[in-house]
Amino acid sequence: MPKRPPRPIDFDKENLLHCAFISALACLRANIFHVEIPDKNPRTEAFKRLVGQQASLFKPPEFVPNDAKSKEIEQSVSKDAAKKEEEKKEESKEEEVVFNVNDIDKLKQEFLGLYVELAKMKKESFEKSVIKPEDFEKDNDANFHIDFIYSSGNIRASCYKLDHMDWITVKLKAGRIVPALATTTAAIAGL
Repeated sequence: MPKRPPRPIDFDKENLLHCAFISALACLRANIFHVEIPDKNPRTEAFKRLVGQQASLFKPPEFVPNDAKSKEIEQSVSKDAAKKEEEKKEESKEEEVVFNVNDIDKLKQEFLGLYVELAKMKKESFEKSVIKPEDFEKDNDANFHIDFIYSSGNIRASCYKLDHMDWITVKLKAGRIVPALATTTAAIAGL
């Protein structure tokens, strides 16, 4: 099959696939930042269209290339390269740095104080103040992982004029790929 160049796709609030992508991504980010997802079912077409409608209100500034800016970047890069060479020369001339034992003890005491304060915080309030990473779980349909893979994969397929996959096929393929990646990683690490 010949290689196909991708074609850019503009967001279309009428395209349910685009709305599904925005909705799934919004729900994933809400989970990460401890934001409550509305009681409405986020998987309904009406909810996805509502999120798509809200997303269409955002208008990013149009990109306009600037020749002066590109020349400025080129000059900055050449200056950085010259500066790095100069720093290397200086580093080779510098002698070994001597640390003051009192400074190390002071920093150690400061660290222990922060550690004690952190331990005093309630676990719940600490957990809610921190970004919660999402572990991929293909079997939990309520976490929007497969929804995101389904929508982003099909949008990519649209860019390359490929056939789309339905949701359950994406779920089955994702379920097979993750163990295959883990097995491959283990085999390579073993070598």
